[in-house]
Amino acid sequence: MTDALSHLLRRLGFTADVFFRAEYCGRWAVDTSGSRNVPFHLVVSGEGWLHDSEKPQRLLEGDLVLFPNDQPHLLSGSREAPESTFINRAPLPPAAGPATRLICGYFQLDRRAAEPLLDSLPSTLVANLQSSVDPELAELSRLWIREAARDDIGSDLSVDRLAELVFIRMLRAEALAGRLSGLVAALSHPRIGPVLARIHQDPGGDHSVPSMASYAKLSESAFATRFKAVVGRRPGEYVRHWRMHAAAARLKETDQPIERVGLEFGYESDAAFRKAFRAFFGEPPARYRRHSREQDAAPELDDTLHS
Repeated sequence: MTDALSHLLRRLGFTADVFFRAEYCGRWAVDTSGSRNVPFHLVVSGEGWLHDSEKPQRLLEGDLVLFPNDQPHLLSGSREAPESTFINRAPLPPAAGPATRLICGYFQLDRRAAEPLLDSLPSTLVANLQSSVDPELAELSRLWIREAARDDIGSDLSVDRLAELVFIRMLRAEALAGRLSGLVAALSHPRIGPVLARIHQDPGGDHSVPSMASYAKLSESAFATRFKAVVGRRPGEYVRHWRMHAAAARLKETDQPIERVGLEFGYESDAAFRKAFRAFFGEPPARYRRHSREQDAAPELDDTLHS
């Protein structure tokens, strides 16, 4: 069976970074937005309140909240919006009274390439891992929490990898429960899912509408209509998106000549590839390669919550 979600996440360079594990008492607030990643918070025990663009939402033990498009948000210990002086303040020593334990981090991926995936998710996604339709997800979340509480060799990497597994299983559970639409739901579609996996696995292959329709065992008109309805984009638009981002990754990661990159990703001439690339990214391939490498070489600022 073709695993479209796995192919997609590999293409996107999906990883997790759990950087913060803490216990809060009294007045507190956490803000991890603005990273251009996908921030997440797990309420390990106790409770908290989510403040985003909607009305305050109570979060209970086992709730995992994530922000696919880096939605501005605050987590706090009260329904009322916290004062700025309490935001990202270091946890105080444990005191008597109710406490809230959190695990916080980011899911990281190629954000521009991931637009079809991220756009198919709500701006704020809350799922209770303990009451999921997937009982194995609840078991996995408990393992994640136990590992996060340890201080053994290899535990940091283990916690990151378990976070990745939790994310994948959560997406699967939410899709099976019918709470997600767009690309995530399309990945498990019996006719469209295998076509998507084929595109992700080989962006430079023959992905003309006749070829994709034949693979899906549909007429061309039926395939184009169903693809747009399920995925939210026309077939040619979706193929072009993945070809361009796969080509951009190859330019960034290798010194392969530009004309060879274009040929690899389905463009019959160097001129056609350069024109298409510039129209998509707003700059020619050579300049994109140079700029992307300069950005990678620039120092990054640490997040205030990183330990």
